[in-house]
Amino acid sequence: MLTTEEAAEYLGTTARHVRRLVTDHELSRYKVGGRNRFADVDLDAWLDARRVEGGLSAPASSGLTRTVPARRRQRR
Repeated sequence: MLTTEEAAEYLGTTARHVRRLVTDHELSRYKVGGRNRFADVDLDAWLDARRVEGGLSAPASSGLTRTVPARRRQRR
């Protein structure tokens, strides 16, 4: 079981951010002796839920191309 500060280090964030996640009910925790404690499996689950896969949104072979808009002339 990790303290708030240890959980923050585990997640690579601040203790304040961890406390905000708890307040917003986004992060599971245990109350032990009136203090928040975090299980590493719960922290891993929270991280996994926020994983974003890399890569293109459309396969290159689909024939879709990205168009870049022309620069607009700025008024002065």
